[in-house]
Amino acid sequence: MSIILKQFYKHEQKNQFFSDFTELQRNSFLNFLKNGLIEELSNRNPIRNHKNNIEFIFYPEYYKLKRPKWNVRESILLGKSYVAELYVPAQLMDKNNKKIQLKWVLIGNLPLMTKRGYFIINGAARVIMNQIIRGPGIYYSEAIHQYDSFEKKNILMNQSFSRYYADFVSLRGYWLRLSVDKDQFFWAEMKKTPKIPLLWFLLAIGLNERLLFRYISNPKRLLHNLHNSLKSKTQLALIKKLQKLQHIQLNVSNNIEKKQKNKTHTIERVQKNDTHTLYQYNFLPDSSLMAWDLISKKLVKKKKMSILKSQEQTRKWLFQRFMNPRSYDIGTIGRLALNKKFNLSISTKKHVLTPYDLLFATDYLMKVEKGLKNLDDIDHLQNRKLRTASEIIQIQIGIGLIRLEKYIKDRLNQIKVFPKIESLITTKSLNSALTEFFGTSPLSQFMDQINPLAEITHKRRLTSLGPGGITKDNATMIIRGIHPTHYGRICPVETPEGKNAGLVNSITTYAKINSSGLIETPFYKVYKGQVMKNLGIFFLSADDEEQINTVAADINLSAFGFLPKNYIPGRKKDNFIRFSRNQVHYMSISPIQMISIATSLVPFFEHDDANRALMGANMQRQAVPLIRPKRPIVGTGVEIRSVADSGHIIESRTGGIVSYVSAKKIIVHTIL
Repeated sequence: MSIILKQFYKHEQKNQFFSDFTELQRNSFLNFLKNGLIEELSNRNPIRNHKNNIEFIFYPEYYKLKRPKWNVRESILLGKSYVAELYVPAQLMDKNNKKIQLKWVLIGNLPLMTKRGYFIINGAARVIMNQIIRGPGIYYSEAIHQYDSFEKKNILMNQSFSRYYADFVSLRGYWLRLSVDKDQFFWAEMKKTPKIPLLWFLLAIGLNERLLFRYISNPKRLLHNLHNSLKSKTQLALIKKLQKLQHIQLNVSNNIEKKQKNKTHTIERVQKNDTHTLYQYNFLPDSSLMAWDLISKKLVKKKKMSILKSQEQTRKWLFQRFMNPRSYDIGTIGRLALNKKFNLSISTKKHVLTPYDLLFATDYLMKVEKGLKNLDDIDHLQNRKLRTASEIIQIQIGIGLIRLEKYIKDRLNQIKVFPKIESLITTKSLNSALTEFFGTSPLSQFMDQINPLAEITHKRRLTSLGPGGITKDNATMIIRGIHPTHYGRICPVETPEGKNAGLVNSITTYAKINSSGLIETPFYKVYKGQVMKNLGIFFLSADDEEQINTVAADINLSAFGFLPKNYIPGRKKDNFIRFSRNQVHYMSISPIQMISIATSLVPFFEHDDANRALMGANMQRQAVPLIRPKRPIVGTGVEIRSVADSGHIIESRTGGIVSYVSAKKIIVHTIL
């Protein structure tokens, strides 16, 4: 039997390039230590008092971590947390008296990740779940609504209408939506704020009529909103006349004489169109100043927002919401997404919305409404981003540093004498934020330690739930379903039963996460029908896979690596098509590429029913380990790696010849 087993394993393990199954957790935490922590500390610089004469600055690139007081084993036995003290050099400067202090300060205790990819908090092993969310950027969608009552146009009860909208998704900041309602009015919508006519909003953020009429394909559509707001019949008649003209310009105040500015037209003159020059009317916002005034009046009237009493306050209110880096952030990924969507060349360091983003977003929305542009598929993995442990911890560090910033500002405003740096710093701000997260967040869970497979699966799990995600009650079947882009990235089999079905998934065996948070899967390059294995493997994201033809890994190759001459079944996007071998671009590297580790441990998985395979993959994680482990009679070849990468076996740091083995020690002779 042992000979048969060896041959079986040898056949199955051929050409399998497994990466470390727990490297996802470790690499994400390493990225946090290299970049994330420095970025969050830099975002708080500088901190000033209300007089702007005292300035507090962190130097995060020189931060230091002190060695933990207890090691991993001692932390578990004593019920302590495996943490390191975080020291950062800080500078306090008085601009008036030209005094400077520079010292190392302790700002808190940072939990460290162990080699096996988990944290130890109060003696318990905890794992941070990977969260899959909508990536930052802009998404165009359609909502179909039914008419609730009879309309003036004799609309039937069973008729429906489509409502198009564009949502700006940010990493941090306020929600913004550009929408078109059933009356074809364009609006800018924000939470807890009355919707604002889009024309007012575009002018208020700094655009002018010249840009609107140059870059928007149908700018007259923006005037629709004014129908209901106009009380004068003359003004209404003028707007209708403006919409029929081929060339119009909103702001002509710089080109007309003062005597003509106040000239108005009667209804008869407008209808006859007996003039070739249309003069400025005060009901049309001709500049940012007037748009700020109109927005402030609307918000004060509808929401009683007494803070917006002037144009300047309205300008600050808009800036604070969408153009302040401290309160709004779309990140580098969001900026790249907007640049790609609208063919812009704005710097990737610009992490806030710009007037050009909103200008081209409006034009794109009009084209979507006409059917000239496609809607976005929210479930497509190019629009889904993986928030790893590093990003989740970085968010909590940011919350703690905001509290620390507020504490430092309060101290600087209270103290009249130039203070010492130590008196301005407290560790409670950062420690409390991290303690709250690890203790109460649904993304921080006790590690499943039933067996090695349960532990390694827990570290590779994806969830759509949690802060910023979706809820179980609101999740539809479309969200829970399988998308064609899941191939090689998210396992279609392994998911819990019950309310969490489809909302909690697992990463596939070969998948990796790139720097943008996108899931990638490996392929072999195919050139003129020959599989180029000597070039290595290429990791492709869902976006990269859109325009290529791929074939499965179990297709027989010739001795020189050529595909069969007859037509081969393959896939392009979500269509299964037969290709000639010269039409194939890439080939999968393994038949188990599309499933997770737990599913790949099910023997003869391809002959199993889907429901039974799901239960088998889940129940393996509930098996109690044997006191005397034995090799399985039927295996798949993944057993060795799954146990080795879980950290439950003894590993030698160097290779060599094993000369002695006992219950107490193993002697390995290395060759120097």
